[in-house]
Amino acid sequence: MRHLHITRTRSLDAAVLLLVTVFPVCAQAQYTGTGSVTQGLATTTTANIYSCPLGRVPGVGTITASDATTWTVPAVVHFTDAAFPFASVLHNACTGATYATSAIALAALDGSDIVIIDPAGEVITAYVFADNYFEMYINGIAVGKDDVPYTQFNSNIVRFKVHRPFTVAMLLVDWEESLGLGTENSNGFLHHAGDGGMVAVFTDAANAIIATTGSDWKAQTFYTAPIMDLACPTESGTQRLSNACSTQDSNDGSSYHGLHWDRPVDWMEASFDDASWPLASTFTNATVGVNNKPAYTNFTNIFDDPVDDAEFIWSTNLILDNEVVVRHTVALTTSIPDSRSTGSSIRLFPNPAQNEFQFDQGSGITATDIKDINIHDAFGRKVYGASICSGKVLLTDIPSGVYSVTFSFQGGHVSRTLVIQ
Repeated sequence: MRHLHITRTRSLDAAVLLLVTVFPVCAQAQYTGTGSVTQGLATTTTANIYSCPLGRVPGVGTITASDATTWTVPAVVHFTDAAFPFASVLHNACTGATYATSAIALAALDGSDIVIIDPAGEVITAYVFADNYFEMYINGIAVGKDDVPYTQFNSNIVRFKVHRPFTVAMLLVDWEESLGLGTENSNGFLHHAGDGGMVAVFTDAANAIIATTGSDWKAQTFYTAPIMDLACPTESGTQRLSNACSTQDSNDGSSYHGLHWDRPVDWMEASFDDASWPLASTFTNATVGVNNKPAYTNFTNIFDDPVDDAEFIWSTNLILDNEVVVRHTVALTTSIPDSRSTGSSIRLFPNPAQNEFQFDQGSGITATDIKDINIHDAFGRKVYGASICSGKVLLTDIPSGVYSVTFSFQGGHVSRTLVIQ
């Protein structure tokens, strides 16, 4: 802590000047979290990494924190790294590739876009809309990055060949115009804190949905800004909370702070232990503001499937958290098309669960129709099996984690993801 030595001054103005000079240090002393604290604008290192008509300029900069650490803002990304493949286009107004349907977009691909992880695996197709930018890894292997880092808003297709189970890890970045402040010029103000949000749907070779973004994903934040009052952010376990902080627009961001945390070097690996990470928060289409974005609305048949509806996810603060990592393991057995079209309505609750869960069969199927229920962990190991079930499953001695619950009945089977806390 800096010590303030008060000496006799010749005027009141000089004393006031002294207090104003040290005030930011006093303000930083109010922060008790684990992040590194920065203040003010970053130094721009790359003025623009991508140009798009009517798009915002995505720059990159560095800023030094009060603990002498240096941070890249808005995040360290691989956009200019040729070794990291670009995702294929679903909708890109910057280049004019604005496909009317996903089928037309898929037909434009020749197969060279498929990243081979397991040569004997199955081809998985991921549809992604990210505000603003994403990088996707499967089992630690880079499979696709956003082809537009900021705006105009776009959406993508990522295809890869892999065995199940597999782990999805994604870096998500809400870009900023005022580097280091987490703000952009909007609504008539120089400093407006924009929001993020990402939605994704994963399908197998038969075009059946095998995973969607939702509250069973994990999400951790690594850069939060702008923070106008360092007393407002808090931490609870591994949650880095800023929902009590102001998001007021202004024309002066000189006093704004940013909070930064190191990303683990192996965050994208399947072996990375994310058990202690917070679950993702979900947000409606209206909250994210996509109802007027053709990159999303042209493909609501995918993103808003009536049975397996994907949800927008982020960390707890959609507005202030600007660098977020999300993770999810797609289980060995997942939903497949069944001839009765009844199992698709099965719902688990509560989810996440602790000591037990129940299931709702929906219409067209009763509990007595179910022949057996099996639970597998993320590595495909069976941890529970029963041939008779009354609608309630006890989770005795099953550790916390993400599991696949498979219901088998005459004519097919269906799986649901369950989070055990």
